Amino acid sequence: MREVLDNGIDELNSFVSGGKFSISKAYRIMQPTWPKVPWKQLVLLKGLVPKHQFILLLAIQRRLATADRQKWGIQAAKECVLCETDAVETIDHLFFQCSHSQFIWKILLSWMGLNKPIGSWEDEVAWMAQRTTRRNPLYTALGITFAATVYHTWIERNTRRFQQQKRPKEEQVREIVLMLHTIGQNCK
Repeated sequence: MREVLDNGIDELNSFVSGGKFSISKAYRIMQPTWPKVPWKQLVLLKGLVPKHQFILLLAIQRRLATADRQKWGIQAAKECVLCETDAVETIDHLFFQCSHSQFIWKILLSWMGLNKPIGSWEDEVAWMAQRTTRRNPLYTALGITFAATVYHTWIERNTRRFQQQKRPKEEQVREIVLMLHTIGQNCK
Protein backbone atom coordinates (compact mmCIF):
# COMPACT_ATOMS: atom_id res chain seq x y z
CA MET A 1 0.00 0.00 0.00
CA ARG A 2 2.85 2.33 0.87
CA GLU A 3 4.35 1.72 -2.57
CA VAL A 4 1.10 2.78 -4.28
CA LEU A 5 0.98 6.00 -2.25
CA ASP A 6 4.61 6.80 -3.00
CA ASN A 7 4.01 6.29 -6.72
CA GLY A 8 0.92 8.51 -6.55
CA ILE A 9 2.80 11.27 -4.75
CA ASP A 10 5.64 11.07 -7.25
CA GLU A 11 3.12 11.35 -10.07
CA LEU A 12 1.47 14.38 -8.45
CA ASN A 13 4.89 15.98 -8.02
CA SER A 14 5.41 15.73 -11.78
CA PHE A 15 2.48 18.17 -12.12
CA VAL A 16 4.12 20.71 -9.83
CA SER A 17 6.01 23.59 -11.39
CA GLY A 18 7.81 26.17 -9.26
CA GLY A 19 6.19 24.84 -6.07
CA LYS A 20 2.67 25.20 -7.48
CA PHE A 21 0.37 22.62 -9.01
CA SER A 22 0.01 23.22 -12.75
CA ILE A 23 -3.32 22.14 -14.21
CA SER A 24 -2.04 22.70 -17.76
CA LYS A 25 0.97 20.46 -17.11
CA ALA A 26 -1.32 17.76 -15.66
CA TYR A 27 -3.65 18.05 -18.64
CA ARG A 28 -0.79 17.70 -21.17
CA ILE A 29 0.64 14.67 -19.36
CA MET A 30 -2.75 12.94 -19.12
CA GLN A 31 -3.69 13.53 -22.76
CA PRO A 32 -2.94 10.58 -25.02
CA THR A 33 -0.38 11.27 -27.71
CA TRP A 34 -1.36 10.33 -31.23
CA PRO A 35 1.11 9.75 -34.01
CA LYS A 36 1.38 12.62 -36.46
CA VAL A 37 0.02 11.83 -39.90
CA PRO A 38 1.75 13.25 -42.99
CA TRP A 39 -1.56 14.16 -44.69
CA LYS A 40 -2.86 16.45 -41.92
CA GLN A 41 -2.13 19.67 -43.84
CA LEU A 42 -3.82 18.28 -46.95
CA VAL A 43 -7.08 17.59 -45.12
CA LEU A 44 -6.98 20.85 -43.14
CA LEU A 45 -6.08 22.99 -46.14
CA LYS A 46 -7.66 26.44 -46.08
CA GLY A 47 -10.31 26.87 -48.76
CA LEU A 48 -11.45 23.24 -49.01
CA VAL A 49 -15.15 22.75 -49.55
CA PRO A 50 -16.36 20.93 -46.39
CA LYS A 51 -18.01 18.04 -48.26
CA HIS A 52 -14.83 17.57 -50.34
CA GLN A 53 -12.79 17.66 -47.15
CA PHE A 54 -14.97 15.00 -45.50
CA ILE A 55 -14.86 12.58 -48.45
CA LEU A 56 -11.09 13.14 -48.78
CA LEU A 57 -10.62 12.31 -45.10
CA LEU A 58 -12.70 9.13 -45.45
CA ALA A 59 -10.76 8.13 -48.55
CA ILE A 60 -7.37 8.71 -46.92
CA GLN A 61 -8.47 6.66 -43.91
CA ARG A 62 -9.89 3.99 -46.28
CA ARG A 63 -13.37 4.33 -44.79
CA LEU A 64 -15.38 4.86 -47.97
CA ALA A 65 -17.90 2.08 -48.55
CA THR A 66 -16.31 0.60 -51.66
CA ALA A 67 -17.46 -2.71 -53.11
CA ASP A 68 -14.58 -4.60 -51.49
CA ARG A 69 -15.75 -3.44 -48.04
CA GLN A 70 -19.35 -4.68 -48.35
CA LYS A 71 -20.82 -5.99 -45.13
CA TRP A 72 -24.09 -7.32 -43.80
CA GLY A 73 -24.41 -9.94 -46.53
CA ILE A 74 -25.41 -7.46 -49.24
CA GLN A 75 -24.83 -8.99 -52.65
CA ALA A 76 -23.76 -6.34 -55.14
CA ALA A 77 -21.39 -6.28 -58.06
CA LYS A 78 -17.79 -5.77 -57.01
CA GLU A 79 -16.66 -4.52 -60.42
CA CYS A 80 -15.75 -0.88 -60.96
CA VAL A 81 -18.70 1.04 -62.42
CA LEU A 82 -16.51 3.93 -63.56
CA CYS A 83 -14.15 2.15 -65.97
CA GLU A 84 -16.61 -0.73 -66.53
CA THR A 85 -13.94 -3.41 -66.31
CA ASP A 86 -13.74 -6.51 -64.14
CA ALA A 87 -11.43 -4.72 -61.71
CA VAL A 88 -12.60 -4.95 -58.11
CA GLU A 89 -13.68 -1.57 -56.75
CA THR A 90 -11.20 -0.62 -54.02
CA ILE A 91 -9.90 2.72 -52.81
CA ASP A 92 -6.66 2.03 -54.69
CA HIS A 93 -8.54 1.25 -57.88
CA LEU A 94 -10.99 4.18 -57.69
CA PHE A 95 -8.17 6.65 -57.01
CA PHE A 96 -6.18 6.46 -59.49
CA GLN A 97 -5.82 3.04 -61.10
CA CYS A 98 -9.23 3.43 -62.71
CA SER A 99 -8.95 4.92 -66.18
CA HIS A 100 -11.90 7.23 -65.41
CA SER A 101 -10.39 8.96 -62.36
CA GLN A 102 -6.91 8.83 -63.87
CA PHE A 103 -8.16 10.75 -66.92
CA ILE A 104 -9.77 13.44 -64.74
CA TRP A 105 -6.72 13.85 -62.49
CA LYS A 106 -4.30 13.94 -65.43
CA ILE A 107 -6.34 16.61 -67.26
CA LEU A 108 -6.58 18.75 -64.11
CA LEU A 109 -2.86 18.43 -63.42
CA SER A 110 -2.00 19.48 -66.96
CA TRP A 111 -4.51 22.35 -66.68
CA MET A 112 -2.52 23.53 -63.66
CA GLY A 113 0.73 23.23 -65.61
CA LEU A 114 1.98 20.07 -63.90
CA ASN A 115 3.08 17.11 -65.96
CA LYS A 116 3.73 14.02 -63.86
CA PRO A 117 2.90 10.35 -64.09
CA ILE A 118 -0.11 9.35 -62.02
CA GLY A 119 0.88 7.04 -59.18
CA SER A 120 -1.01 4.83 -56.80
CA TRP A 121 -3.44 6.27 -54.26
CA GLU A 122 -0.77 6.19 -51.53
CA ASP A 123 1.78 7.86 -53.83
CA GLU A 124 -0.63 10.62 -54.83
CA VAL A 125 -1.64 11.33 -51.22
CA ALA A 126 2.03 11.46 -50.19
CA TRP A 127 2.88 13.70 -53.14
CA MET A 128 0.00 16.03 -52.32
CA ALA A 129 0.76 16.05 -48.58
CA GLN A 130 4.34 17.05 -49.30
CA ARG A 131 3.24 19.99 -51.44
CA THR A 132 0.43 21.32 -49.26
CA THR A 133 2.78 21.92 -46.32
CA ARG A 134 4.19 24.91 -48.22
CA ARG A 135 2.33 28.20 -48.20
CA ASN A 136 2.18 28.54 -51.94
CA PRO A 137 -1.05 29.58 -53.73
CA LEU A 138 -0.37 27.08 -56.54
CA TYR A 139 -0.13 24.21 -54.05
CA THR A 140 -3.21 25.41 -52.18
CA ALA A 141 -5.13 25.37 -55.47
CA LEU A 142 -3.64 21.95 -56.21
CA GLY A 143 -4.86 20.62 -52.84
CA ILE A 144 -8.34 21.98 -53.47
CA THR A 145 -8.27 20.39 -56.93
CA PHE A 146 -7.18 17.05 -55.46
CA ALA A 147 -10.00 17.08 -52.89
CA ALA A 148 -12.51 18.05 -55.61
CA THR A 149 -11.28 15.22 -57.85
CA VAL A 150 -11.69 12.66 -55.06
CA TYR A 151 -15.13 14.02 -54.17
CA HIS A 152 -16.45 14.16 -57.74
CA THR A 153 -15.07 10.70 -58.52
CA TRP A 154 -16.87 9.32 -55.46
CA ILE A 155 -20.13 11.09 -56.35
CA GLU A 156 -19.97 9.81 -59.94
CA ARG A 157 -19.32 6.31 -58.63
CA ASN A 158 -22.42 6.55 -56.39
CA THR A 159 -24.56 8.00 -59.20
CA ARG A 160 -23.60 5.16 -61.52
CA ARG A 161 -23.94 2.44 -58.91
CA PHE A 162 -27.23 3.52 -57.35
CA GLN A 163 -29.02 5.57 -60.02
CA GLN A 164 -27.60 3.95 -63.18
CA GLN A 165 -26.84 7.39 -64.66
CA LYS A 166 -23.58 8.34 -66.36
CA ARG A 167 -21.93 11.63 -67.07
CA PRO A 168 -19.01 12.04 -69.46
CA LYS A 169 -15.56 12.51 -67.89
CA GLU A 170 -15.16 15.81 -69.70
CA GLU A 171 -18.30 17.16 -68.04
CA GLN A 172 -16.90 16.26 -64.62
CA VAL A 173 -13.61 18.02 -65.43
CA ARG A 174 -15.57 21.09 -66.53
CA GLU A 175 -17.58 21.04 -63.30
CA ILE A 176 -14.42 20.83 -61.15
CA VAL A 177 -12.75 23.67 -63.07
CA LEU A 178 -15.87 25.83 -62.74
CA MET A 179 -15.99 25.13 -59.01
CA LEU A 180 -12.29 26.06 -58.69
CA HIS A 181 -12.91 29.34 -60.53
CA THR A 182 -15.82 30.09 -58.18
CA ILE A 183 -13.67 29.41 -55.11
CA GLY A 184 -10.93 31.60 -56.57
CA GLN A 185 -13.36 34.47 -57.15
CA ASN A 186 -14.63 34.22 -53.57
CA CYS A 187 -11.09 34.36 -52.13
CA LYS A 188 -10.43 37.88 -53.41
